[in-house]
Amino acid sequence: MSFAWRKRWFVLLFPLLLAVTVWQIRVETDLNAFFTATDDEDSRLLSGLLKTGELSRRYLLVVEKAVPAVDASNTPESSIAVAVFSARLIQQLSKLDDVELAWPADQPPRDWIDAVASYAPYHARIFSLNPGTDGRELLDAAKLAAKAEGLKQALLSPQGSFVKAIAKQDPLLLSLNGFKDLQSQFQQQAKLGSGGALILQSRPAALDSEAHTRLQAAIRTSFDSLNVEAGSVFRLSMAGVPVFSVAAQSEISQDVTLVSAVSSLAVVLVFLFLFHSFSALHWVMMVQGASFVIGTLATALVFPQVHSLTLALGASLIGISSDYPIHVMVHCAKHRNTPLAAVRLLWPSLAMGGLTTIIGYGALGLTGFPGFEQIAVFALASIAGSLGLTRWVLPALLTKSTLHSAHLPGIAAWVDFCDRHRKVLLGLFVACVLLAGFALPQIRWMDDMQKLAVDMDLLKKQDAAVRAHFSSIEPGRFVFIEANDWETALIRSEAAERRLKALKQAGVVSEYHGLFPWLVSEQLQTENASVYADRVGPAFQQAWQAGLSKAGLSLEKLGTLLPAMPEPLRPVKVMDSPVKQILSGQILAGQSGVILSLWLGEHDPEKLIAGLAGLEGTRYFSQKDQLDHLAGKYRDRSLVMLGVGIGVMAFFIWLQQRDMRKVLLTLLPSVASVLFIFATWALMGEEVSFLHVIGLLLSVSLCVDYGIFFIDNRGKDADVTYHAIAASTLTTLASFGALGLGKTPTLPILALSVSLGVTLGFLLCPLLIRKPKN
Repeated sequence: MSFAWRKRWFVLLFPLLLAVTVWQIRVETDLNAFFTATDDEDSRLLSGLLKTGELSRRYLLVVEKAVPAVDASNTPESSIAVAVFSARLIQQLSKLDDVELAWPADQPPRDWIDAVASYAPYHARIFSLNPGTDGRELLDAAKLAAKAEGLKQALLSPQGSFVKAIAKQDPLLLSLNGFKDLQSQFQQQAKLGSGGALILQSRPAALDSEAHTRLQAAIRTSFDSLNVEAGSVFRLSMAGVPVFSVAAQSEISQDVTLVSAVSSLAVVLVFLFLFHSFSALHWVMMVQGASFVIGTLATALVFPQVHSLTLALGASLIGISSDYPIHVMVHCAKHRNTPLAAVRLLWPSLAMGGLTTIIGYGALGLTGFPGFEQIAVFALASIAGSLGLTRWVLPALLTKSTLHSAHLPGIAAWVDFCDRHRKVLLGLFVACVLLAGFALPQIRWMDDMQKLAVDMDLLKKQDAAVRAHFSSIEPGRFVFIEANDWETALIRSEAAERRLKALKQAGVVSEYHGLFPWLVSEQLQTENASVYADRVGPAFQQAWQAGLSKAGLSLEKLGTLLPAMPEPLRPVKVMDSPVKQILSGQILAGQSGVILSLWLGEHDPEKLIAGLAGLEGTRYFSQKDQLDHLAGKYRDRSLVMLGVGIGVMAFFIWLQQRDMRKVLLTLLPSVASVLFIFATWALMGEEVSFLHVIGLLLSVSLCVDYGIFFIDNRGKDADVTYHAIAASTLTTLASFGALGLGKTPTLPILALSVSLGVTLGFLLCPLLIRKPKN
């Protein structure tokens, strides 16, 4: 095909490709999808808890007086005003599409109250977690007169209608005994605030920042409209995992915009500095834009959604992809070759350099870090597209462009210096290698993955201030119960709850949310029913009726104590009722069998784990610990893939060169730079994470290109070859250096690792690889 038609087809197809990409791509902002692997049971549990866990989707809202008068915050009038305003706000929030449920923290939702009432027929089967000991107290005939009087007072209380509905089937109110822990939690909450503490359960996944951005705006709009009507005397504070998710996504979005803009601008400035040609810049930027679109489209076709962080990191490939046109253009400018002649001359080196870079990104995708799987696909398609466009399209685009002869001061001088003082410098190099070998064992690995999170100290302080208004249930630490079937799981859960009750009394845990009596094993139901049948005989019935008569209550409606239900209350029936919604956050989907979750308040992890020791199928689970475990696993895989990547690159270079000495020389600058950087971090006491390792893996894949070009020297001019390598190093530093401007710690770490590796590898090339003859 003629150059004219290649140029026309490129100009026509590029906009079409862009349109298809825009139509095909679905960008996601769920941080969980980028950071959390799901390749084992615990990782899947963590991903599920972060994404759809009930506590993760929960907002804690606090309504307070904006400017309270002196000593006015404790007056009844102030409390009532806040409570009334909060009730109106709950009504407004409950109408929002993304709100599942909203309720005051010191009162159970109406659905919960109705669900509790539905357990009355099973009172004889669920009244106690320890029926052997509690039965004597609850079913003591000598205390029936006092129980009857208590029933009377309950019927006359504001909750009388609720008690009446239960008393018809459970006159002794035994079913409520099982729920007394739930009642005590709301009573404890009532002591903490004045009615302004609210809980909102959202529908979207906790890390779906786009949906939660809309929801938080709607919450504030609803609050503002009511506050204006009330004279703007209230203020609203908000906390919860979605609040952090939205803040993190906002930072990431800013990083994406900043990195993309600065990276593109930096590459443009470097290009103009090198070639002084706006015409060539125009076409090369179009080529790089097309390669970026190709990478985006390929990722969109392979994955259901493309993460915004993939696009941010993909923007750094602008500098890498421009390496191939720059090598061609430097040789064109220096040797006055046509672009076609230059690209034909350099094509074997370009292809091998592109292959080693793809291998590096491929190894990156196998490290186990979910987000890097997308980046690996993006890089493979983008680099392949850039190579293809450089080989077959770029010569047609540059036919009328005039290129300035690129010259970088100091480049030739450094090559000559290395050549003249090679023995001394190599001696220093060997000494540094030995020193680095001794330093490596001192390296400190980062064990806390939270250090890689966006800095949100102000938000954390706000979160702590809001949570001070609530009885605390920690959203990230649980007791997991695992079994093959419901009955076994419930028996184990009940054993764990007995231990937790003792630990609570000992002060090890402030509180916990269990599953009893919402879900009760058949074994425990049988024990309860047996104790009930033994103690509730004819004499007990007569004593109860006497107590009712003394209290002035109806014998006809309340005097008959019904026997236990013939059939137990089975989990299948419970999960087919509204109770399923109440327990949705505590029934987890395991790969096989049943997984139950017991929620914990503030606690001492070590003492709690010791207190639960010996319970089969029961274990403590911490999201933070699991994230730290994932970080360690990513690090180990990254180190393995660093070695594998270097090995695969060596194999393909050997296939081309068929000379093991050249293979080793090609790899030596990049491997040595990695060794020196690791040793420097070890001597400085720098904590090294898996991201540092991944950054060095990328630097190796890039530095190997420099060795390939320097050894091949296809232009038969070492100075020109090294100038081309220097030019490509500058564009790589410009694009990856832009990552350092990001506030998300992931980006600066990658920027530092890649930039150090590329710079050191570039400087070592003429020292470790003897200058080829021209």
